[in-house]
Amino acid sequence: MRSKEVQLIGRFLETIRINSGRGTLRVLDAGCGNGYTLDCLSRTHAECELQGLEFTEELAEIAQARQLEGCIIQVGDVRRAPFPDGYFDVVYTERCLINILDYAAQLEAVREIGRILRPAGHYLMVECFDDGLQNNNKARVEMGLEAIEPAHHNLYLKKNELFRDINDWFEVVDLASFDPDRETKILQSNFLSSHFFVARVLHPLLTRGDWVRNSEFVKFFSFLPPAGNYAPIQAFALQRRPGAP
Repeated sequence: MRSKEVQLIGRFLETIRINSGRGTLRVLDAGCGNGYTLDCLSRTHAECELQGLEFTEELAEIAQARQLEGCIIQVGDVRRAPFPDGYFDVVYTERCLINILDYAAQLEAVREIGRILRPAGHYLMVECFDDGLQNNNKARVEMGLEAIEPAHHNLYLKKNELFRDINDWFEVVDLASFDPDRETKILQSNFLSSHFFVARVLHPLLTRGDWVRNSEFVKFFSFLPPAGNYAPIQAFALQRRPGAP
């Protein structure tokens, strides 16, 4: 799952750089955690000026200990980001917003991301949405399996509500339109849908046992292209409106 996330983010950055004609992209990983994604990108995207922002000091220290060349990682709150207006070309989050347990504060974070993006800059949102979880649970219940509740420390986003409330800052852009090779189906909002259907529906249906991460069964079906809307984790490209507040 994580490798697919990193692949999607990397392809998105590559496409933005090529389409923009910029030699270098200034990129922020907002909520960078232990720096794993930054580490991966630093090996493959030397043309990007990478930075990380992490709320939890212990995780930021782990990320800093990776000593990624040219990558500044600092402790901070995405709701009050320590950067000037219009500083970044691209900001991305990986399941960062869902750790903010108040919807108004989540909106505050998204608008702050808009502030630190240059006009027409891009925010790649890889977050959890309740509709994917609901569809997955519907399939599970149909198969006689129990529904899975969101973790108590997460607040899943309601897609229509969120996009309505940030419309003054962002335009939602079809993620697939950024991909020069659509046959690979890497840049898809539902990029993890098939994985979640296999891992959370088919695998437990066959085993009737506890859910096992990275089972050989799930790995075998990892080649499947994304289909349906069965994953809570989804990706959306948002472009900052030039006339945003």
